[in-house]
Amino acid sequence: MKYVLASLILLFAVNLSAAPDTVFLFRHSEKLTGKDPHLSDAGKQRAQQLVSLLSKVQPNTIFSTDYNRTIETATPLAEYFAMPIETYEPSDLAKFKQTVLTQSGVVVVVGHSNTTAKLAELIAQVAVEKMPETEFDRYFILQKVGQGYQLSRLKMNF
Repeated sequence: MKYVLASLILLFAVNLSAAPDTVFLFRHSEKLTGKDPHLSDAGKQRAQQLVSLLSKVQPNTIFSTDYNRTIETATPLAEYFAMPIETYEPSDLAKFKQTVLTQSGVVVVVGHSNTTAKLAELIAQVAVEKMPETEFDRYFILQKVGQGYQLSRLKMNF
């Protein structure tokens, strides 16, 4: 019984200390129209440019929703780093936040205009302005500082 209790305490302590150092949040790149659309040519180019943006960063995890446009945005990164893309359900961001916060190192998340800013808000615990449906160049970096995260709002120059 003592060993079981000690193991549970150790497991709990490890989970408390697990947290990513950096989280990159991207909205999917430009898309075509229709139900579950693919990326447009401009979107494919932007997705390729994400590799240049993150080439010196080695992600530990790449997350994407299970839609063509988000998977296609994350694919060049996954291929460059020879990593799988883990899918997540965007309808429960509070639960997904907990999943993100159990990761380590660098985490990349590709989402949507209505989820990317909201996830940044949930993790950083600050108000974040919504992303218009026409905006594809804004992204967020969350850096671990103490027990929380400092949020940077950035724009891609491509």
